[in-house]
Amino acid sequence: MSVNRLYILAVAAVLGCASTSTSDSPSTGKSRGSGPLTAEELAAAHADITTAYDAVARLRPNWLVSHGTTSLVPGSEYAVVFVDGQQYGTLDSLRQIQAYQVGDIRYYDVTQAGARFGLRAGGGGAIEVKMKTP
Repeated sequence: MSVNRLYILAVAAVLGCASTSTSDSPSTGKSRGSGPLTAEELAAAHADITTAYDAVARLRPNWLVSHGTTSLVPGSEYAVVFVDGQQYGTLDSLRQIQAYQVGDIRYYDVTQAGARFGLRAGGGGAIEVKMKTP
């Protein structure tokens, strides 16, 4: 075999083994599992979603899991909830927010949360809920 054929075979093997993306393109305006939860997405999935916690548990369950202990403070491995920029509570506090009142919900990892909310964000990231304006 010549070097050119080996090169073409190697490129074909690499491209054949490459993983494909599961998210839709940004131009479609849709996201699967990683982007913010919008009011439109919540309305479309209204079947068994009554609270913000239910919405996150169904549509973005990875936001509710522990993201590793980065502090000696118990419970700091879970995200802290902020509503309209103000600290609101733990993940369970999402159960007090009705899904129809939510404008959007975003998850911030530890680095992003620290940059946005400072030390209040803790060590497990942050979930920010923006409420609909009347």
